[in-house]
Amino acid sequence: MLNLFNKNKKTIFNKIYEQYSERLFLLILRYVKSQFDAEEVLQRGFIKVYKALDKFKFENEKASISWLTKIMVNESLLFLREQKRLNLSEDSDFRNLSIFQIPEAEDNLALESCLLLIRNLPDGYRTVFNLYVIEGYSHKEIAEKLKISESASRSQLSRARNILKQQLKPSSYATEIVG
Repeated sequence: MLNLFNKNKKTIFNKIYEQYSERLFLLILRYVKSQFDAEEVLQRGFIKVYKALDKFKFENEKASISWLTKIMVNESLLFLREQKRLNLSEDSDFRNLSIFQIPEAEDNLALESCLLLIRNLPDGYRTVFNLYVIEGYSHKEIAEKLKISESASRSQLSRARNILKQQLKPSSYATEIVG
């Protein structure tokens, strides 16, 4: 009987992996910058999925996606903490930022360019931005999840938005040439 369950568990797991791995990989890339790191997080996340598979009830696809997303976001955050790249102090500054201009960043910014802009945010800013804007967490939930204050969450989001706005402005050099 145990062997039969293990075979079914492996079949279910393989279907989940085939159906959702690419989508979850792209989700993870919003949190970690390198493809290598994202692959590591994806693998760790799917190990947790496999271990918890018998406890989860697949009622509908929306619940399944939500469950998988939560696992992968938590694994991404754990990975960033382990790498000590998640600096969320309230007095973080902008000294280490490299703000760059993207030529096509005017009205019709391509999705890939948006993701690139987000991925180039400092880890703390990017994490809070993703959790709030994309995942829909409240500042209270983010504060609890990241073990920071709500004001630090709001501050990180504000700074991330300011950086993105700066990156979306047409370069001053281009304005001088045209103007």
